[in-house]
Amino acid sequence: MLKVLNMPNRLFAFSVLLVSVFALAAPPEPIDAGRTTANVFESSFFHFRYELPKGWSALADDVRLAENQKRYKDALNEAIGHNDQSAPENQNLITEAIVPYNLLLAARTAVASGDARPLPRVLIQASMRRTMMAEAGDPAKIIIQMAHPKVLRDSEEVVLSGHKFVRTDFQMKAASFLSKFATVNGDYIIEFDLRADNEKDLADLVNTMQTLKFSDH
Repeated sequence: MLKVLNMPNRLFAFSVLLVSVFALAAPPEPIDAGRTTANVFESSFFHFRYELPKGWSALADDVRLAENQKRYKDALNEAIGHNDQSAPENQNLITEAIVPYNLLLAARTAVASGDARPLPRVLIQASMRRTMMAEAGDPAKIIIQMAHPKVLRDSEEVVLSGHKFVRTDFQMKAASFLSKFATVNGDYIIEFDLRADNEKDLADLVNTMQTLKFSDH
């Protein structure tokens, strides 16, 4: 039997949907609310600290947080735009944008924006686990499928501060080398994306992973 909503019920349903959409319009704090002091980054949400090479500069935390907010809102608006909310089957649809959150972007030179991609650099991101990104080895698989890089080091498990990571090394192009470390942390995958324009600088960055400390271990 078809159930017809009266006007108050329609308004209530619309209000619930509206509140749900606006609630999703901001990153689920405090996921990306890390802090960089001197050359040390700390994430209070994921309970780890990581030391940058001395003399390196990190993107200012307030700029990073604002960019994360904007990236999320833009993705959410795009997702909503692709859904026909007037269609009966979509009336109860709650749209969520799934985007990675930059926890840290740092480089040997000053970084003014998350769009900057100087080399060498360190990018730490957190992404919600989903179908194509559920396990620690999935970020490397996606890079292989999408970018078709030269694999310099096959994926292997490594343990850092009591946490299992999957490490894979790539040569992305002639002068771009990448070492990807990824680990599962609850509902999230944390990725350490280390890049350089030569293998020596990349090896130095890989050594900084030994400074990684999780406070739950």
